[in-house]
Amino acid sequence: MGRLGLFGSFRAVGAGLLALALGLSVAACGGSSNSPSSSSGTGASAKESIVVTSANFSEDELLADMYADVLSKAGYKVTKKLNIGTREVYLQAMEHGELDLVPDYVGSLTQVLNTDQNGPNANTTKPLASGDLQATLGNLRPMLDKVGLVALDPSPAADQNGYGVTAATSSQDHLTSLDQLSKYSPQFVFGGPPECQTRADCLPGLKTVYGASFKSFKALDAGGPLTLNALTNGDIQVGVVFTSDGAVAAKNLVVLDDPKHLAPVDNILPVMRKAKYNSAVAALINKVSAALTTDELRSLNKQIGVDKADPATVAQTFLAQHGL
Repeated sequence: MGRLGLFGSFRAVGAGLLALALGLSVAACGGSSNSPSSSSGTGASAKESIVVTSANFSEDELLADMYADVLSKAGYKVTKKLNIGTREVYLQAMEHGELDLVPDYVGSLTQVLNTDQNGPNANTTKPLASGDLQATLGNLRPMLDKVGLVALDPSPAADQNGYGVTAATSSQDHLTSLDQLSKYSPQFVFGGPPECQTRADCLPGLKTVYGASFKSFKALDAGGPLTLNALTNGDIQVGVVFTSDGAVAAKNLVVLDDPKHLAPVDNILPVMRKAKYNSAVAALINKVSAALTTDELRSLNKQIGVDKADPATVAQTFLAQHGL
C-alpha cells in the first residue's frame, strides 16, 4: 500500500496523542496554521468554514495545501491544521467534528477500516482492497459512511507499492513492465522489507502473477534509503519503491508497469466529513484530483523532498499552471 499503509499502517497512537494533536501541539505543527487562509474570492462570509488537515508527511501536506488554496479562492473560510499525525489521529478527529477534509489513499484506508470494522484478521480472511480501483472504492464507501465520512473522486495519481529498477537496467534489458521480468529475474537480486517474502502482493505475487523468481532476496526497507541506495549502487537490481516518491525521479529510477494489478490500488482520495459535504466543494476538490498524475506528483515530491521547496509554494504553482 501507500505511505500510510505499505507493509503495515503506522497507527500505533492513542487517545492521549489525539488530544495532544488537536489541542496543544496543532499550533506548532510545521506548515500549519490556525488562522483562516486568506481568500482571493468573494463572498467568503456567505460560505461555510472548512478545516483542512493532512497526515504527517510532505506529500499529504502538499495535497492538503492544494485543497485549501482552491477552496479559499472560491470564497470558503479555510483553516489549515496540517501535519496532524497518523491516520488514526485524523480519522478520530473527523469523526468528532474537529476536522473536515483530508487527502487519503484508497487501498490503505480500505484496509484500515476493514480491520477496524471487521476484525484484526479481516484483510486476510476477507480482503476488501485489491488492484481494482472501482471494486475497492465500492467496498470503502459503506465503511466510510458508518463513521460519518464520504469519499470524493479518486485521483489518477497514486502512491502505492511499485517495483523499481535503474534507468540503465531498464534501457539495457528493455525492461519497462513486470510482465517482462521473468526473463531476467533469475539473474536479479530483489530488495525490500523482510515481510515482502511472505506478502501476496510482493515476492509470492511476483512469482505467481508474473512468473518472476529471483536469484536472491536482500532484506532492506520499504521504499526507503536502504532500498534506493542499493538500487543505485547495484547491490540489487529490483526493489520495492513508492510510485510517487520524488527520490525515484532524483535517482533516475524506473517504476515498472503493473498491467495485472498485483499491487493494491492506492490512488489519492479526498475524504470529507459528511456534515460538511456539499456538491460545490466536491466539484472544486475533484478538479484538483483530476489534474494530478503519478508522474507529476513524483515531480512535485522531488521539488519538496530533494530540492527543498516549500510545499505551500509548490501547491500554488501547480494550481496556477493548471488554471485552478
